[in-house]
Amino acid sequence: MHLIIFSVTLTPRIKYVFNFIFKDILKAEVEFTGNRQYFLQSDQAKISYGEQPLGDELFFKSTALLFSNKVEDFTIKTIKFGDYQVPFPVQDSTLPFDVFAASFFIVSRFEEYLHEKKSSEVFRPSKSYQYKWKLLDKPIIDGWALILKNIIQKKYPAFKFHDKSFSHQPTLNFKISPAAPSGFLLKSKFFFQAIFKKEMNYFGAKFDSVTGLKINHEVLIAEVEKLFVHKKNRPVYFIEFPNVPIEFIQKGKISKFLENRQVGLLRPCTNEAQKAISIKETLLKLKKLYPGQVNLMSQQLEILKFPACYLNLLNSGITSDYSMGYADTPGFRAGTCTAFNWYDLQLEKVTPLSIKPYCITDTALEYLPTKEGLKIIQDYVAIVRFVDGSFYSSWQLKNLSAGLKFKKLKNLFSEMLKYAGN
Repeated sequence: MHLIIFSVTLTPRIKYVFNFIFKDILKAEVEFTGNRQYFLQSDQAKISYGEQPLGDELFFKSTALLFSNKVEDFTIKTIKFGDYQVPFPVQDSTLPFDVFAASFFIVSRFEEYLHEKKSSEVFRPSKSYQYKWKLLDKPIIDGWALILKNIIQKKYPAFKFHDKSFSHQPTLNFKISPAAPSGFLLKSKFFFQAIFKKEMNYFGAKFDSVTGLKINHEVLIAEVEKLFVHKKNRPVYFIEFPNVPIEFIQKGKISKFLENRQVGLLRPCTNEAQKAISIKETLLKLKKLYPGQVNLMSQQLEILKFPACYLNLLNSGITSDYSMGYADTPGFRAGTCTAFNWYDLQLEKVTPLSIKPYCITDTALEYLPTKEGLKIIQDYVAIVRFVDGSFYSSWQLKNLSAGLKFKKLKNLFSEMLKYAGN
């Protein structure tokens, strides 16, 4: 038995959000139709989405958002649903709000497109509707999906969903220092390029080495890898490359350590002018160190501008991105803990860019007391585990070193691994 979804008009938005909820989150088999007779005669599990029901199927009343192909401002009404507010209220429906429009609005980051049109400022989590509706700390779309699952199973007891299990995927990021070449001419060229391009990472690394503050990435990676010996998932590493020509990026011990690991680009969209061509140049540096990398990945962290950054990543050949989250605030920016394909609201189509949304970073935990930081980690792991989602987190590699000032974050990382398991 599979699930048949009926709508008079099957728009790209409708197909996208129904596929995301029922196929990606709930692991169900889905069929779409606009044929009334075929739908009514079917003996499969049935859902209709529109103005009124066709028969005795599960009926969800629609609002206008999923039938539109525009990105424009509109007044959003809400109603209370449990302990929080939900948008797009409806009447005479299985649920008192349009759960599919609400899910699409959140996962597509519709409000951030509107923000980009009005302001050049960075979109803050406190400005988001999820924050106002008290939904930011919840993978709310996954939660709504479980409600839908229970409704379907009650109506159609024979309907089966495929199994889905909790997973844990930490990410680690660091910046490598360029290596000064041998020979007077090459060394002179290197220092000139470093100064001209304001690449101070090399000089900073030299200073840290002299003062004893240098972080040894090779030793750290070896220590981190030991923590994952008996775990199913290894961390994903993201590297930020120095702004120097590719000939000054040399293979070293780090390359060997991470040879068989997942490695991606850190901060590929560093500013407004960062175009696909400059991202491709950085990808060449990555491929020089790791020629075997097929699945090209990225992580932005601080600033994620819609849709410019994602478009540039796509045009550069990047297929997976770990930027969906707020670097300084715990929470589910896209309202989900399930990986999803980015929906381009400008072109109104699903893209091949796979988004892995993180909910916690070390930056968000850095200035909290250890006890409070540990509780946040445990609460977020628990809620992701409850919906059988994927718990993504982001950490700076240096914060896992043995230095006294890193002790708290290193301990929190270790506790997270114990609590999250797998």
